[in-house]
Amino acid sequence: MEDGKNVEVVAYMLKRCSSATQLKQLHAHIFRLNLHKSNSLATTLLSLYASFSLTSYAHFIFTSASHPNLFLFNHAIRALSKDPPLCFTSLRLYRQMICTQIRPDNFTYPFLLNSCASLPDLNHGTEIHGRIVRTGFCSYLPVFNALIDMYGKCNELILSRKAFNEMGGRDIVSYNALLGAHARVGEDMLNAQKVFDQMDYKSQISWNAMIVGYVNSGDLDSARALFDKMPDRNIVSWTTMLVGYTKKGLIDLASHLFEAIPERNLIIWTAMISGCAQHGRPREALEYFQRMEKARLRPDSFTMTAVISSLSQLGRADLANWIGTCVDKEGIERNERILTAMVDMHAKCGNLEEACRLFEEIHRPDVYPYSALITGLASHGHGFKALELFKRMQAEKVNPDYITFMGVFTACTHTGLVEDGLRYWEIMVADYGIEPDASHYACIVDMLGRAGRLDEAYKWVRAMPMGPGPGALGALLAACKIHGNVEIAENVAEQLFEMEPKNTGNFVLLSSIYASNGQWDKAESVREGIKARRVTKLPGCSWVEVDRKLRATRSER
Repeated sequence: MEDGKNVEVVAYMLKRCSSATQLKQLHAHIFRLNLHKSNSLATTLLSLYASFSLTSYAHFIFTSASHPNLFLFNHAIRALSKDPPLCFTSLRLYRQMICTQIRPDNFTYPFLLNSCASLPDLNHGTEIHGRIVRTGFCSYLPVFNALIDMYGKCNELILSRKAFNEMGGRDIVSYNALLGAHARVGEDMLNAQKVFDQMDYKSQISWNAMIVGYVNSGDLDSARALFDKMPDRNIVSWTTMLVGYTKKGLIDLASHLFEAIPERNLIIWTAMISGCAQHGRPREALEYFQRMEKARLRPDSFTMTAVISSLSQLGRADLANWIGTCVDKEGIERNERILTAMVDMHAKCGNLEEACRLFEEIHRPDVYPYSALITGLASHGHGFKALELFKRMQAEKVNPDYITFMGVFTACTHTGLVEDGLRYWEIMVADYGIEPDASHYACIVDMLGRAGRLDEAYKWVRAMPMGPGPGALGALLAACKIHGNVEIAENVAEQLFEMEPKNTGNFVLLSSIYASNGQWDKAESVREGIKARRVTKLPGCSWVEVDRKLRATRSER
Protein backbone atom coordinates (compact mmCIF):
# COMPACT_ATOMS: atom_id res chain seq x y z
CA MET A 1 0.00 0.00 0.00
CA GLU A 2 1.01 3.60 -0.53
CA ASP A 3 2.57 5.50 2.34
CA GLY A 4 -0.13 8.21 2.58
CA LYS A 5 1.92 10.66 4.63
CA ASN A 6 4.94 10.48 2.33
CA VAL A 7 2.71 10.94 -0.72
CA GLU A 8 1.20 14.09 0.79
CA VAL A 9 4.64 15.53 1.62
CA VAL A 10 6.04 14.81 -1.83
CA ALA A 11 2.89 16.15 -3.50
CA TYR A 12 3.31 19.39 -1.53
CA MET A 13 6.97 19.63 -2.59
CA LEU A 14 6.06 19.02 -6.23
CA LYS A 15 3.60 21.91 -6.14
CA ARG A 16 6.45 24.23 -5.04
CA CYS A 17 8.81 22.92 -7.76
CA SER A 18 10.10 25.82 -9.91
CA SER A 19 12.74 24.29 -12.19
CA ALA A 20 13.49 21.15 -14.21
CA THR A 21 16.51 20.45 -12.00
CA GLN A 22 14.37 20.47 -8.84
CA LEU A 23 11.79 18.28 -10.56
CA LYS A 24 14.38 15.63 -11.48
CA GLN A 25 15.73 15.65 -7.93
CA LEU A 26 12.22 15.14 -6.52
CA HIS A 27 11.56 12.42 -9.07
CA ALA A 28 14.67 10.56 -7.88
CA HIS A 29 13.48 11.04 -4.28
CA ILE A 30 10.11 9.50 -5.23
CA PHE A 31 11.91 6.42 -6.54
CA ARG A 32 13.99 6.11 -3.35
CA LEU A 33 10.78 6.19 -1.29
CA ASN A 34 9.20 3.61 -3.64
CA LEU A 35 6.31 5.97 -4.39
CA HIS A 36 6.68 5.90 -8.17
CA LYS A 37 3.69 3.56 -8.54
CA SER A 38 1.33 6.17 -7.09
CA ASN A 39 -1.17 7.33 -9.74
CA SER A 40 -1.62 10.73 -8.10
CA LEU A 41 2.14 11.45 -7.96
CA ALA A 42 2.63 10.10 -11.48
CA THR A 43 -0.09 12.44 -12.75
CA THR A 44 1.53 15.45 -11.07
CA LEU A 45 4.96 14.48 -12.42
CA LEU A 46 3.55 14.15 -15.93
CA SER A 47 2.02 17.63 -15.80
CA LEU A 48 5.21 19.18 -14.44
CA TYR A 49 7.50 17.53 -16.98
CA ALA A 50 5.15 18.68 -19.75
CA SER A 51 5.23 22.24 -18.38
CA PHE A 52 9.04 22.19 -18.64
CA SER A 53 8.81 20.78 -22.22
CA LEU A 54 10.34 17.48 -21.08
CA THR A 55 7.63 15.26 -22.55
CA SER A 56 10.10 12.46 -23.34
CA TYR A 57 9.88 11.56 -19.63
CA ALA A 58 6.10 11.17 -19.81
CA HIS A 59 5.98 7.62 -21.12
CA PHE A 60 8.59 6.45 -18.61
CA ILE A 61 6.58 7.93 -15.74
CA PHE A 62 3.39 6.34 -17.06
CA THR A 63 4.92 2.88 -17.28
CA SER A 64 6.13 3.20 -13.67
CA ALA A 65 2.55 3.29 -12.41
CA SER A 66 1.28 -0.17 -11.45
CA HIS A 67 -2.42 0.34 -12.28
CA PRO A 68 -2.90 3.52 -14.34
CA ASN A 69 -6.40 4.97 -14.17
CA LEU A 70 -8.31 7.13 -16.64
CA PHE A 71 -6.98 10.33 -15.08
CA LEU A 72 -3.35 9.21 -15.55
CA PHE A 73 -4.02 7.97 -19.09
CA ASN A 74 -5.49 11.36 -20.02
CA HIS A 75 -2.54 13.28 -18.60
CA ALA A 76 -0.05 11.01 -20.38
CA ILE A 77 -1.87 11.22 -23.73
CA ARG A 78 -2.17 14.98 -23.36
CA ALA A 79 1.55 15.43 -22.64
CA LEU A 80 2.61 13.18 -25.52
CA SER A 81 0.17 14.81 -27.98
CA LYS A 82 2.03 18.11 -27.61
CA ASP A 83 5.33 16.64 -28.83
CA PRO A 84 5.11 15.55 -32.53
CA PRO A 85 7.81 12.84 -32.29
CA LEU A 86 5.84 11.23 -29.43
CA CYS A 87 2.34 11.43 -30.91
CA PHE A 88 2.46 7.81 -32.06
CA THR A 89 3.18 6.85 -28.44
CA SER A 90 0.01 8.64 -27.34
CA LEU A 91 -1.98 6.57 -29.85
CA ARG A 92 -0.40 3.40 -28.46
CA LEU A 93 -1.57 4.43 -24.99
CA TYR A 94 -5.07 4.78 -26.44
CA ARG A 95 -4.84 1.16 -27.66
CA GLN A 96 -3.70 0.15 -24.19
CA MET A 97 -6.72 1.92 -22.66
CA ILE A 98 -9.08 -0.04 -24.87
CA CYS A 99 -7.34 -3.34 -24.08
CA THR A 100 -7.53 -2.72 -20.30
CA GLN A 101 -11.27 -1.89 -20.49
CA ILE A 102 -10.73 1.76 -19.51
CA ARG A 103 -13.20 3.85 -21.50
CA PRO A 104 -11.94 7.15 -22.99
CA ASP A 105 -13.96 10.21 -22.01
CA ASN A 106 -14.60 13.66 -23.44
CA PHE A 107 -11.09 14.77 -22.28
CA THR A 108 -9.31 11.85 -23.93
CA TYR A 109 -10.61 12.34 -27.46
CA PRO A 110 -9.42 15.92 -28.12
CA PHE A 111 -5.89 14.94 -27.08
CA LEU A 112 -5.95 11.88 -29.37
CA LEU A 113 -7.25 13.94 -32.27
CA ASN A 114 -4.51 16.51 -31.64
CA SER A 115 -1.97 13.69 -32.02
CA CYS A 116 -3.56 12.62 -35.32
CA ALA A 117 -3.47 16.24 -36.50
CA SER A 118 0.21 16.66 -35.60
CA LEU A 119 1.39 13.53 -37.39
CA PRO A 120 -0.83 13.89 -39.58
CA ASP A 121 -2.59 10.50 -39.49
CA LEU A 122 -5.98 10.42 -41.23
CA ASN A 123 -6.51 6.67 -40.73
CA HIS A 124 -6.27 6.84 -36.94
CA GLY A 125 -8.24 10.09 -36.98
CA THR A 126 -11.22 8.60 -38.81
CA GLU A 127 -11.10 5.49 -36.61
CA ILE A 128 -11.24 7.66 -33.48
CA HIS A 129 -14.05 9.70 -35.05
CA GLY A 130 -16.03 6.49 -35.49
CA ARG A 131 -15.56 5.56 -31.83
CA ILE A 132 -16.62 9.07 -30.78
CA VAL A 133 -19.88 8.63 -32.69
CA ARG A 134 -20.48 5.14 -31.27
CA THR A 135 -19.82 6.18 -27.68
CA GLY A 136 -21.94 9.34 -27.84
CA PHE A 137 -19.33 12.06 -27.30
CA CYS A 138 -20.33 14.13 -30.36
CA SER A 139 -22.18 16.65 -28.23
CA TYR A 140 -19.00 17.91 -26.57
CA LEU A 141 -17.75 21.11 -28.16
CA PRO A 142 -13.98 20.51 -27.62
CA VAL A 143 -14.32 17.09 -29.29
CA PHE A 144 -15.93 18.55 -32.40
CA ASN A 145 -13.42 21.42 -32.52
CA ALA A 146 -10.59 18.88 -32.43
CA LEU A 147 -12.28 16.92 -35.26
CA ILE A 148 -12.46 20.02 -37.47
CA ASP A 149 -8.81 20.79 -36.75
CA MET A 150 -7.68 17.19 -37.35
CA TYR A 151 -9.37 16.91 -40.73
CA GLY A 152 -8.02 20.30 -41.74
CA LYS A 153 -4.44 19.37 -40.85
CA CYS A 154 -4.86 16.11 -42.80
CA ASN A 155 -5.79 18.29 -45.83
CA GLU A 156 -9.37 16.96 -45.83
CA LEU A 157 -11.21 20.25 -46.24
CA ILE A 158 -14.54 18.64 -47.18
CA LEU A 159 -14.55 16.45 -44.04
CA SER A 160 -13.50 19.41 -41.91
CA ARG A 161 -16.38 21.48 -43.25
CA LYS A 162 -18.79 18.52 -42.79
CA ALA A 163 -17.84 18.28 -39.12
CA PHE A 164 -18.33 22.04 -38.76
CA ASN A 165 -21.79 21.90 -40.38
CA GLU A 166 -22.90 19.03 -38.11
CA MET A 167 -22.18 20.98 -34.92
CA GLY A 168 -25.10 22.02 -32.77
CA GLY A 169 -23.28 24.94 -31.17
CA ARG A 170 -20.06 26.71 -32.17
CA ASP A 171 -17.52 28.97 -30.52
CA ILE A 172 -14.65 31.01 -31.93
CA VAL A 173 -12.38 27.94 -31.74
CA SER A 174 -14.77 26.13 -34.12
CA TYR A 175 -14.67 28.97 -36.63
CA ASN A 176 -10.90 29.36 -36.39
CA ALA A 177 -10.39 25.61 -36.87
CA LEU A 178 -12.41 25.68 -40.11
CA LEU A 179 -10.66 28.83 -41.34
CA GLY A 180 -7.35 27.11 -40.55
CA ALA A 181 -8.42 24.15 -42.71
CA HIS A 182 -9.10 26.50 -45.64
CA ALA A 183 -5.83 28.32 -45.01
CA ARG A 184 -3.74 25.15 -45.02
CA VAL A 185 -4.84 24.05 -48.51
CA GLY A 186 -5.59 27.52 -49.89
CA GLU A 187 -8.83 26.31 -51.46
CA ASP A 188 -12.46 27.46 -51.61
CA MET A 189 -11.61 30.83 -50.15
CA LEU A 190 -15.01 32.16 -51.25
CA ASN A 191 -16.73 29.94 -48.65
CA ALA A 192 -14.01 30.71 -46.13
CA GLN A 193 -14.77 34.41 -46.59
CA LYS A 194 -18.48 33.74 -45.99
CA VAL A 195 -17.66 31.93 -42.74
CA PHE A 196 -15.34 34.76 -41.73
CA ASP A 197 -18.02 37.37 -42.43
CA GLN A 198 -20.53 35.45 -40.26
CA MET A 199 -18.31 35.68 -37.19
CA ASP A 200 -19.51 38.07 -34.49
CA TYR A 201 -16.02 38.32 -33.03
CA LYS A 202 -12.80 37.82 -34.99
CA SER A 203 -9.53 37.17 -33.18
CA GLN A 204 -6.03 37.65 -34.56
CA ILE A 205 -6.06 33.92 -35.33
CA SER A 206 -9.17 34.41 -37.49
CA TRP A 207 -7.64 37.28 -39.47
CA ASN A 208 -4.32 35.51 -39.89
CA ALA A 209 -5.98 32.30 -41.07
CA MET A 210 -7.76 34.20 -43.84
CA ILE A 211 -4.59 36.00 -44.90
CA VAL A 212 -2.68 32.70 -44.97
CA GLY A 213 -5.46 31.12 -47.02
CA TYR A 214 -5.43 33.88 -49.62
CA VAL A 215 -1.62 33.79 -49.78
CA ASN A 216 -1.63 30.00 -50.26
CA SER A 217 -4.27 30.33 -52.98
CA GLY A 218 -2.10 32.89 -54.79
CA ASP A 219 -4.61 35.74 -54.34
CA LEU A 220 -2.27 38.35 -52.90
CA ASP A 221 -4.63 41.25 -53.63
CA SER A 222 -7.34 39.78 -51.37
CA ALA A 223 -4.70 38.91 -48.78
CA ARG A 224 -3.43 42.48 -48.76
CA ALA A 225 -6.95 43.92 -48.60
CA LEU A 226 -7.65 41.91 -45.44
CA PHE A 227 -4.21 42.71 -44.06
CA ASP A 228 -4.88 46.45 -44.46
CA LYS A 229 -8.29 46.10 -42.73
CA MET A 230 -6.92 44.05 -39.84
CA PRO A 231 -7.39 46.08 -36.64
CA ASP A 232 -4.46 44.62 -34.72
CA ARG A 233 -1.63 42.96 -36.66
CA ASN A 234 0.95 40.71 -35.03
CA ILE A 235 4.22 39.22 -36.22
CA VAL A 236 2.35 36.33 -37.92
CA SER A 237 0.33 38.80 -40.00
CA TRP A 238 3.41 40.68 -41.18
CA THR A 239 5.40 37.50 -41.84
CA THR A 240 2.59 35.87 -43.84
CA MET A 241 2.16 38.89 -46.09
CA LEU A 242 5.90 39.31 -46.56
CA VAL A 243 6.42 35.63 -47.46
CA GLY A 244 3.49 35.84 -49.86
CA TYR A 245 5.23 38.64 -51.78
CA THR A 246 8.66 37.01 -51.76
CA LYS A 247 7.34 33.65 -52.98
CA LYS A 248 5.75 35.39 -55.95
CA GLY A 249 8.97 37.25 -56.69
CA LEU A 250 7.41 40.63 -55.85
CA ILE A 251 10.54 41.78 -54.08
CA ASP A 252 9.86 45.51 -54.40
CA LEU A 253 6.47 45.14 -52.69
CA ALA A 254 8.05 42.90 -50.06
CA SER A 255 10.76 45.47 -49.43
CA HIS A 256 8.21 48.24 -49.01
CA LEU A 257 6.25 46.11 -46.53
CA PHE A 258 9.44 45.11 -44.72
CA GLU A 259 10.30 48.74 -43.99
CA ALA A 260 6.85 49.24 -42.43
CA ILE A 261 7.16 46.35 -39.95
CA PRO A 262 7.42 47.86 -36.46
CA GLU A 263 9.48 45.06 -34.90
CA ARG A 264 11.47 42.65 -37.05
CA ASN A 265 12.47 39.27 -35.65
CA LEU A 266 14.84 36.73 -37.17
CA ILE A 267 12.05 35.05 -39.16
CA ILE A 268 11.19 38.37 -40.86
CA TRP A 269 14.82 39.09 -41.75
CA THR A 270 15.37 35.55 -43.02
CA ALA A 271 12.22 35.69 -45.16
CA MET A 272 13.45 38.90 -46.81
CA ILE A 273 16.98 37.61 -47.35
CA SER A 274 15.67 34.30 -48.76
CA GLY A 275 13.23 36.06 -51.07
CA CYS A 276 15.98 38.19 -52.58
CA ALA A 277 18.29 35.17 -52.92
CA GLN A 278 15.65 33.00 -54.59
CA HIS A 279 14.70 35.62 -57.14
CA GLY A 280 18.08 36.65 -58.48
CA ARG A 281 18.75 39.68 -56.27
CA PRO A 282 21.81 38.53 -54.33
CA ARG A 283 23.23 42.00 -53.74
CA GLU A 284 20.07 43.09 -51.90
CA ALA A 285 20.07 39.84 -49.92
CA LEU A 286 23.55 40.62 -48.62
CA GLU A 287 22.59 44.20 -47.84
CA TYR A 288 19.68 42.95 -45.72
CA PHE A 289 22.03 40.55 -43.99
CA GLN A 290 24.43 43.38 -43.19
CA ARG A 291 21.53 45.44 -41.81
CA MET A 292 20.45 42.47 -39.71
CA GLU A 293 23.94 42.23 -38.23
CA LYS A 294 23.82 45.92 -37.32
CA ALA A 295 20.47 45.28 -35.60
CA ARG A 296 22.38 42.78 -33.40
CA LEU A 297 20.31 39.80 -34.45
CA ARG A 298 22.17 36.50 -34.66
CA PRO A 299 21.49 34.41 -37.79
CA ASP A 300 20.46 30.78 -37.68
CA SER A 301 21.12 27.99 -40.18
CA PHE A 302 18.18 29.06 -42.38
CA THR A 303 19.47 32.64 -42.57
CA MET A 304 22.98 31.50 -43.42
CA THR A 305 21.71 29.11 -46.09
CA ALA A 306 20.00 32.04 -47.83
CA VAL A 307 23.14 34.19 -47.56
CA ILE A 308 25.28 31.36 -48.94
CA SER A 309 22.84 30.98 -51.84
CA SER A 310 23.29 34.69 -52.62
CA LEU A 311 27.07 34.35 -52.67
CA SER A 312 26.72 31.37 -55.02
CA GLN A 313 25.01 33.67 -57.50
CA LEU A 314 27.67 36.36 -57.22
CA GLY A 315 30.56 33.91 -57.71
CA ARG A 316 32.79 35.89 -55.35
CA ALA A 317 35.50 33.54 -54.03
CA ASP A 318 36.65 36.03 -51.38
CA LEU A 319 33.14 36.42 -49.96
CA ALA A 320 32.69 32.65 -50.07
CA ASN A 321 35.67 32.30 -47.74
CA TRP A 322 34.31 35.08 -45.52
CA ILE A 323 30.93 33.39 -45.04
CA GLY A 324 32.61 30.19 -43.85
CA THR A 325 34.30 32.20 -41.10
CA CYS A 326 30.98 33.86 -40.31
CA VAL A 327 29.24 30.49 -39.89
CA ASP A 328 31.86 29.40 -37.35
CA LYS A 329 31.88 32.76 -35.56
CA GLU A 330 28.12 32.64 -35.03
CA GLY A 331 28.37 29.10 -33.66
CA ILE A 332 26.09 27.66 -36.32
CA GLU A 333 26.28 23.90 -36.61
CA ARG A 334 27.67 22.70 -39.93
CA ASN A 335 24.76 20.39 -40.57
CA GLU A 336 23.92 18.81 -43.91
CA ARG A 337 21.88 21.82 -45.03
CA ILE A 338 24.73 24.27 -44.37
CA LEU A 339 27.44 22.01 -45.77
CA THR A 340 25.45 21.34 -48.96
CA ALA A 341 24.91 25.06 -49.49
CA MET A 342 28.62 25.72 -48.91
CA VAL A 343 29.63 22.96 -51.34
CA ASP A 344 27.38 24.52 -53.97
CA MET A 345 28.72 28.02 -53.25
CA HIS A 346 32.41 27.10 -53.41
CA ALA A 347 31.85 24.97 -56.51
CA LYS A 348 30.15 27.87 -58.32
CA CYS A 349 32.87 30.28 -57.18
CA GLY A 350 35.60 27.98 -58.49
CA ASN A 351 36.95 27.05 -55.03
CA LEU A 352 36.90 23.40 -56.00
CA GLU A 353 39.43 22.22 -53.43
CA GLU A 354 37.36 23.71 -50.61
CA ALA A 355 34.14 22.37 -52.17
CA CYS A 356 35.61 18.85 -52.22
CA ARG A 357 36.84 19.18 -48.63
CA LEU A 358 33.41 20.29 -47.39
CA PHE A 359 31.74 17.52 -49.37
CA GLU A 360 33.77 14.94 -47.45
CA GLU A 361 32.53 16.43 -44.16
CA ILE A 362 28.97 15.36 -45.01
CA HIS A 363 28.34 12.05 -43.27
CA ARG A 364 26.00 10.55 -45.85
CA PRO A 365 25.71 12.92 -48.82
CA ASP A 366 22.43 12.72 -50.69
CA VAL A 367 21.65 13.81 -54.24
CA TYR A 368 21.97 17.55 -53.54
CA PRO A 369 25.65 17.81 -52.51
CA TYR A 370 26.56 15.23 -55.16
CA SER A 371 24.80 17.26 -57.87
CA ALA A 372 26.33 20.53 -56.69
CA LEU A 373 29.88 19.18 -56.74
CA ILE A 374 29.50 17.25 -60.01
CA THR A 375 28.14 20.37 -61.72
CA GLY A 376 30.85 22.57 -60.22
CA LEU A 377 33.66 20.26 -61.28
CA ALA A 378 32.21 19.88 -64.78
CA SER A 379 31.74 23.64 -65.24
CA HIS A 380 35.31 24.48 -64.19
CA GLY A 381 37.18 22.11 -66.47
CA HIS A 382 37.38 19.04 -64.24
CA GLY A 383 35.12 16.78 -66.28
CA PHE A 384 36.95 13.55 -65.53
CA LYS A 385 36.75 14.19 -61.76
CA ALA A 386 33.04 14.97 -62.15
CA LEU A 387 32.44 11.64 -63.89
CA GLU A 388 34.45 9.79 -61.23
CA LEU A 389 32.26 11.39 -58.57
CA PHE A 390 29.15 10.33 -60.48
CA LYS A 391 30.40 6.73 -60.50
CA ARG A 392 30.95 6.98 -56.73
CA MET A 393 27.41 8.29 -56.39
CA GLN A 394 26.08 5.25 -58.26
CA ALA A 395 28.20 2.91 -56.12
CA GLU A 396 26.76 4.51 -52.97
CA LYS A 397 23.22 3.82 -54.30
CA VAL A 398 22.32 7.52 -54.33
CA ASN A 399 19.79 8.10 -57.09
CA PRO A 400 20.71 11.06 -59.33
CA ASP A 401 18.14 13.66 -60.35
CA TYR A 402 17.75 15.82 -63.45
CA ILE A 403 20.32 18.36 -62.20
CA THR A 404 22.90 15.62 -61.65
CA PHE A 405 22.64 14.55 -65.27
CA MET A 406 23.04 18.12 -66.50
CA GLY A 407 26.38 18.11 -64.69
CA VAL A 408 27.26 14.73 -66.19
CA PHE A 409 26.45 15.90 -69.74
CA THR A 410 28.49 19.07 -69.18
CA ALA A 411 31.43 16.92 -68.03
CA CYS A 412 31.16 14.77 -71.16
CA THR A 413 31.03 17.92 -73.31
CA HIS A 414 34.23 19.39 -71.88
CA THR A 415 36.12 16.10 -71.97
CA GLY A 416 34.99 15.21 -75.49
CA LEU A 417 33.39 11.94 -74.32
CA VAL A 418 30.47 12.16 -76.70
CA GLU A 419 29.60 8.46 -76.78
CA ASP A 420 29.70 8.31 -72.99
CA GLY A 421 27.35 11.30 -72.88
CA LEU A 422 24.87 9.54 -75.18
CA ARG A 423 25.13 6.40 -73.06
CA TYR A 424 24.41 8.41 -69.91
CA TRP A 425 21.32 9.79 -71.68
CA GLU A 426 20.02 6.24 -72.07
CA ILE A 427 20.84 5.48 -68.44
CA MET A 428 18.98 8.61 -67.30
CA VAL A 429 15.83 7.66 -69.20
CA ALA A 430 15.86 3.86 -68.93
CA ASP A 431 17.42 3.23 -65.51
CA TYR A 432 16.25 6.24 -63.50
CA GLY A 433 13.02 7.11 -65.31
CA ILE A 434 13.90 10.81 -65.58
CA GLU A 435 12.00 12.59 -68.34
CA PRO A 436 14.41 14.87 -70.22
CA ASP A 437 13.57 18.57 -70.30
CA ALA A 438 14.77 21.37 -72.59
CA SER A 439 17.95 21.87 -70.52
CA HIS A 440 19.00 18.25 -71.02
CA TYR A 441 18.48 18.52 -74.76
CA ALA A 442 20.52 21.74 -74.79
CA CYS A 443 23.40 19.91 -73.06
CA ILE A 444 23.39 17.10 -75.64
CA VAL A 445 23.16 19.54 -78.54
CA ASP A 446 26.08 21.51 -77.09
CA MET A 447 28.10 18.29 -76.67
CA LEU A 448 27.46 17.12 -80.24
CA GLY A 449 27.96 20.59 -81.66
CA ARG A 450 31.34 21.14 -80.02
CA ALA A 451 32.43 17.75 -81.35
CA GLY A 452 31.57 18.87 -84.88
CA ARG A 453 28.59 16.54 -85.25
CA LEU A 454 26.31 19.38 -86.35
CA ASP A 455 23.87 17.35 -88.46
CA GLU A 456 23.30 15.00 -85.55
CA ALA A 457 22.91 17.93 -83.16
CA TYR A 458 20.34 19.50 -85.49
CA LYS A 459 18.37 16.24 -85.50
CA TRP A 460 18.26 16.34 -81.70
CA VAL A 461 16.94 19.90 -81.84
CA ARG A 462 14.17 18.98 -84.27
CA ALA A 463 13.29 15.89 -82.19
CA MET A 464 12.67 17.85 -78.97
CA PRO A 465 9.14 16.87 -77.85
CA MET A 466 8.60 20.25 -76.20
CA GLY A 467 9.84 22.04 -79.33
CA PRO A 468 13.21 23.72 -79.86
CA GLY A 469 14.07 26.19 -77.13
CA PRO A 470 16.55 29.08 -76.96
CA GLY A 471 19.04 26.98 -74.99
CA ALA A 472 19.40 24.20 -77.56
CA LEU A 473 19.21 26.57 -80.53
CA GLY A 474 21.77 28.92 -78.99
CA ALA A 475 24.17 26.02 -78.35
CA LEU A 476 23.80 24.88 -81.96
CA LEU A 477 24.34 28.39 -83.31
CA ALA A 478 27.53 28.70 -81.25
CA ALA A 479 28.70 25.34 -82.64
CA CYS A 480 28.02 26.61 -86.17
CA LYS A 481 30.35 29.51 -85.43
CA ILE A 482 33.11 27.11 -84.31
CA HIS A 483 32.76 24.87 -87.36
CA GLY A 484 31.68 27.45 -89.95
CA ASN A 485 28.35 25.86 -90.93
CA VAL A 486 26.37 28.70 -92.51
CA GLU A 487 23.39 26.66 -93.69
CA ILE A 488 22.38 25.33 -90.28
CA ALA A 489 23.27 28.66 -88.67
CA GLU A 490 20.78 30.52 -90.89
CA ASN A 491 17.93 28.12 -90.05
CA VAL A 492 18.69 28.19 -86.35
CA ALA A 493 19.16 31.97 -86.20
CA GLU A 494 15.81 32.58 -87.87
CA GLN A 495 14.07 30.67 -85.07
CA LEU A 496 16.09 32.45 -82.39
CA PHE A 497 15.24 35.88 -83.81
CA GLU A 498 11.53 35.05 -83.40
CA MET A 499 11.96 33.67 -79.87
CA GLU A 500 14.36 36.32 -78.59
CA PRO A 501 13.94 39.46 -80.71
CA LYS A 502 15.75 41.56 -78.08
CA ASN A 503 18.78 39.28 -77.71
CA THR A 504 21.60 41.02 -79.59
CA GLY A 505 23.93 38.09 -79.00
CA ASN A 506 22.13 35.95 -81.59
CA PHE A 507 22.41 38.71 -84.23
CA VAL A 508 26.08 39.31 -83.48
CA LEU A 509 26.84 35.59 -83.62
CA LEU A 510 25.20 35.13 -87.03
CA SER A 511 26.95 38.22 -88.35
CA SER A 512 30.27 36.79 -87.12
CA ILE A 513 29.54 33.45 -88.83
CA TYR A 514 28.93 35.26 -92.13
CA ALA A 515 32.11 37.33 -91.70
CA SER A 516 34.21 34.23 -90.91
CA ASN A 517 33.03 32.73 -94.21
CA GLY A 518 33.74 35.90 -96.19
CA GLN A 519 30.08 36.78 -96.69
CA TRP A 520 30.54 40.43 -95.78
CA ASP A 521 27.32 41.70 -97.33
CA LYS A 522 25.22 39.31 -95.26
CA ALA A 523 27.24 40.14 -92.15
CA GLU A 524 26.56 43.85 -92.65
CA SER A 525 22.90 43.16 -93.39
CA VAL A 526 22.46 41.41 -90.03
CA ARG A 527 24.12 44.30 -88.20
CA GLU A 528 21.85 46.76 -89.99
CA GLY A 529 18.95 44.58 -88.87
CA ILE A 530 19.98 45.16 -85.27
CA LYS A 531 19.70 48.91 -85.77
CA ALA A 532 16.41 48.59 -87.64
CA ARG A 533 14.90 46.55 -84.78
CA ARG A 534 16.25 49.10 -82.29
CA VAL A 535 17.84 46.31 -80.30
CA THR A 536 20.38 47.58 -77.76
CA LYS A 537 23.15 45.55 -76.25
CA LEU A 538 22.66 44.80 -72.55
CA PRO A 539 25.32 46.52 -70.44
CA GLY A 540 27.91 44.41 -68.68
CA CYS A 541 27.80 44.30 -64.92
CA SER A 542 30.33 43.50 -62.23
CA TRP A 543 30.38 43.82 -58.44
CA VAL A 544 32.84 45.69 -56.26
CA GLU A 545 32.96 45.96 -52.49
CA VAL A 546 33.08 49.46 -50.98
CA ASP A 547 33.01 49.87 -47.19
CA ARG A 548 31.71 46.29 -46.80
CA LYS A 549 28.84 47.04 -49.20
CA LEU A 550 28.46 45.50 -52.66
CA ARG A 551 27.99 47.97 -55.49
CA ALA A 552 27.25 47.26 -59.13
CA THR A 553 29.39 48.81 -61.87
CA ARG A 554 28.01 48.73 -65.40
CA SER A 555 29.58 49.07 -68.81
CA GLU A 556 27.34 50.76 -71.36
CA ARG A 557 29.49 49.86 -74.34
